[in-house]
Amino acid sequence: MGAADDRSHPTLRINNGLLLARDGVGTWLIQGAADGLVYPAGDRLVWLLPLLERTPSDISAVMSDVPVADTPLPALVRFALTAWGERWPALALDWLDAGWPTRDLLDVLADMKDSNELSQPLRYRALRLWHASAHA
Repeated sequence: MGAADDRSHPTLRINNGLLLARDGVGTWLIQGAADGLVYPAGDRLVWLLPLLERTPSDISAVMSDVPVADTPLPALVRFALTAWGERWPALALDWLDAGWPTRDLLDVLADMKDSNELSQPLRYRALRLWHASAHA
């Protein structure tokens, strides 16, 4: 991809010098601070995973001028719930426990609660969130 243009506005530091930025037409990009190259955020959700180490309220406060639904965060949470291992799904469940909307994630939570590949604590958390959301 090319270098960032003058319309790119850094919004949020991810880590390792990466920035989540929104350009002048509203496209979310990941920008490398060192090389200035930009990549569509939706194509590089794995690079956004470290954002889950923060609380959703911290991230929302930094991005307060943009509706959360218009950011890559909903796709990131969905991606993390289905990610390998236990770390990223656990952090995504932490976001759900902190009040992140579960309405659009019932299918993923249903898969998680029935998964033989996840630990019992993660399956139980998914079951609890699925039950609370499905019966709300």
